[in-house]
Amino acid sequence: MIKIRATLESNEVVIRELIIDENLTLEDLHRLITKNFNLGDFEMASFFQTDCDLNLGCEISLFDTSQTIGESLVMNQVIISTLLYSSETQLIYVYDFLKMWRFHIQYVEKVVSLENTNLYSIGKMPSEAPKFTFESDKKKGEYDSFREEFDDFDEFKGYEY
Repeated sequence: MIKIRATLESNEVVIRELIIDENLTLEDLHRLITKNFNLGDFEMASFFQTDCDLNLGCEISLFDTSQTIGESLVMNQVIISTLLYSSETQLIYVYDFLKMWRFHIQYVEKVVSLENTNLYSIGKMPSEAPKFTFESDKKKGEYDSFREEFDDFDEFKGYEY
């Protein structure tokens, strides 16, 4: 059994520490998270591997959405302990791709077996998902050679629509 911390990325503090068998799959972890955060069972979700700076890596989806069957990683094929095994390992969990609920999932520690899977709960889930803008690292006013290539391009030759 391992203890994990799931933190909702929002303006409000919403944290759950959960216990789960590390030999279960990410699909089981997905179910545990949706249960403890009072989320529905019928939305798409994905886990993303991350580095120490939380840069997104490989996606592990709930269903195989690739063109060729078996080409992508699926939650029911990935054992939790292969991704969460030390305090340096973490994941990003995204639930409901329209609302974009994002959670930071961290390994806390290995624990002895406990009956209760929810150790503690801080905060209540907001009624709406927080609004995030995904911006590039490029600063405003920074030189962009791609845009410069098309500055003189006028497909409509001055026609206003």
